[in-house]
Amino acid sequence: MTSKPTVLSPAPSAPAEVALRDLATADSLLLALDFDGVLAPLQDDPSTSRMVPESASAIAGLAGLPRTRVALVSGRDIATLRRLSEAPDSAWLIGSHGAEAELGSDAARKGTSSLLRSPELTPAEAEMLAAIDTHLDAFEHTLPGADEHPGSAAAMGAVDSGDADGPSDFLIERKPYSRTVHTRGIAPEAAAALHEHATEVVAEFPDIRVIEGHDITELAVKQATKGDGIRLLARAGEPTAMGYLGDDVTDEDAFAAIDELTDSRALNAGLTVKVGSAPTRASWRIADPAAVAELLGRLVAERAEFLRTVHG
Repeated sequence: MTSKPTVLSPAPSAPAEVALRDLATADSLLLALDFDGVLAPLQDDPSTSRMVPESASAIAGLAGLPRTRVALVSGRDIATLRRLSEAPDSAWLIGSHGAEAELGSDAARKGTSSLLRSPELTPAEAEMLAAIDTHLDAFEHTLPGADEHPGSAAAMGAVDSGDADGPSDFLIERKPYSRTVHTRGIAPEAAAALHEHATEVVAEFPDIRVIEGHDITELAVKQATKGDGIRLLARAGEPTAMGYLGDDVTDEDAFAAIDELTDSRALNAGLTVKVGSAPTRASWRIADPAAVAELLGRLVAERAEFLRTVHG
């Protein structure tokens, strides 16, 4: 289970201050990044998320370098992540908080069948997912104005609570192994009531995993974490150095995995970067997706120069 960090350090750094030398000069590099809030600014409607153009250019540049791998690690399911990110075909993808992986044909040729996975729901997981849908649908129909939006809990949809204190639409995002309730921009009272209701289903099904993030409550029936995704990437790619950039609570599992791999000497070097102001265990902190774009621009330039000088 993901634990929330409580430490407010490190202090924010400018992208020019982050120490990139170990990544830029690695014999083989794997850079992994969260998508929403890192490469793409957070949106009220998650279906509109797109990479900052400068980050997209830098990702393409890194993916085109030798001895360099780029991976996206997200709570999104892989099909949605691939579509929204428009990442290079060579980029590896970890989706659904580590439950899904798409690591490409070159990884598959190593003979490791687990590198391309989208596991089926077990009967117990399917029962839990159906219970989540029923539970959220019941909440929808208690809201004033719900009759104007029939069926929105069964798919990505909006419900207007009619709260006079401010906008209170929420979205329920259907994923293969979870349902995510988005409350960005809704009235605080409505958001709190929705969160409380959503998590009540755990009383009947304690194996449901509750994931809390930036204005979301996610109810998942798989227990995989982004840390599991990072460890899979390390096994598949066998890099000498890895970096990870993330902005949310679930990214703390990825930061922890990078630290574990570095401490155990599975990696020669690891870099962890928190995007935003929330508590973290990461070694560095930068402000926002614009800062990420600047940092990635630095990395692709420094990595390209190193490879040109050392490897021709």
